[in-house]
Amino acid sequence: MAEPQPTENLRSLVDSAQQAIAAASQKQSLQLPYAAPDRRPNPAVETFDKVRSGLFGLAAVLLLITSLNAALDTSFGSRTNILDTSQILAFIWPAIAVLMIASAIYSVLPHQLSSRRQRAITVYGLSAAALMACGLTFTAGFLLWPGAILATLATGFGLYGMLQMNRHTARNHLERIATDLPVSLFSGFSLVFTVQLWLSAAGWNSSGHLLGVSIVSVVVTLLAAAFAQTERGRHAFAAGFGLGMLSAAFSAWRQESAPLWFAALLVFMAIIVFICAESRRFHIAHAEHRIQRGLRAEA
Repeated sequence: MAEPQPTENLRSLVDSAQQAIAAASQKQSLQLPYAAPDRRPNPAVETFDKVRSGLFGLAAVLLLITSLNAALDTSFGSRTNILDTSQILAFIWPAIAVLMIASAIYSVLPHQLSSRRQRAITVYGLSAAALMACGLTFTAGFLLWPGAILATLATGFGLYGMLQMNRHTARNHLERIATDLPVSLFSGFSLVFTVQLWLSAAGWNSSGHLLGVSIVSVVVTLLAAAFAQTERGRHAFAAGFGLGMLSAAFSAWRQESAPLWFAALLVFMAIIVFICAESRRFHIAHAEHRIQRGLRAEA
């Protein structure tokens, strides 16, 4: 007696395999809560890649020189202001400049020189550093309005650079630290420093302007909280913003003209931005775990 043909069993196995492949493909197609890293090979090195990295290094060195000059200027650090970050100006800008110099050196490495991510981010980092260096020079010369305008442009370039690094996600942890951290830390502190320059230029330096300064600070904190919800550089950004706010809170606490509630408000806003960064980290980790289990990230 002839054995039955295994056609039906084979067809059943093939159908099951196809369904498993389709299910696995559907799981892999689930969207991550951030842009996936671009792992394509780097394009060919162009002349502008070398020029861009060199200009980034020069802009960072310029920021270091001007920030050290501002730190040595006693009149620059002794000016009274309700939202005053002068307690840490002597070392925060030089520290940021050193980090940017290290980032510029990292961008020259062969695997980074022509990467699409460096091309998208570095130009905004070097523009922010150069503009802030000019802004510090004007501010040290008591030209507050030009200094505030240049600082605003520098902050805008830094924030836009953060948007670019979120669209072009880092491929590894080292790239994230070397490229994202300097620009994000710069943007966070620059946001507070720029508001300080505008308030100084407008003459909002007395206790009669406390309500207006408080409203401006809350609005700026809302903007900072939005950027703290991004994927890359959020903790460095929150750290820069928090350092600025905590420094201003300490200065307000030392001033007799500023009440204690104002200092507490600044501390509270710094904490809010840090909580936003942490909540985003938890959300991303939770979404990644769900994707690994084959579930939807948005649930």
